[in-house]
Amino acid sequence: MLNYRLINTKPLITVNNKTYQDLLTKTIDDEKDWNANVVIVNKYYVARPDLISLAMYGDDKYADIICKINGISNPFELNEDDVLLIPNINYLNECLAKQRVPSEIISNPKKDFIQPIDVNNKQKKKNELRSPNEQTIGESNYVIDKSLGIVFY
Repeated sequence: MLNYRLINTKPLITVNNKTYQDLLTKTIDDEKDWNANVVIVNKYYVARPDLISLAMYGDDKYADIICKINGISNPFELNEDDVLLIPNINYLNECLAKQRVPSEIISNPKKDFIQPIDVNNKQKKKNELRSPNEQTIGESNYVIDKSLGIVFY
């Protein structure tokens, strides 16, 4: 089973007396230089980043970092002939040990980030002909969670 240890490195935040893991905090320090080996996945490692971690580092605990660095959100999408960057072990250990600062909590996202709808933007009524990607009047592409003060797109 893939152990997502990187999630445990994220700080906790408290909003309205409830504690949450701050998933918005940066995980990988992309501003720091790091060396990596290039590996091509063979048939024995398809959908198995844990085995790649075991082969490269002698431990399967780095599988989630390998996925994160290579943009793999679903390890089952790891296919034969995929090219992976495998960072050096010192960089990985720094990623796991690094202290992270919680994300800034936005007190009023509607005021700060959401622009009022321009009534002249040619939005169409539901009964008008429109392409599938055109919004109708009154539709929005965001949801505001007022209890947390967060905007979801």
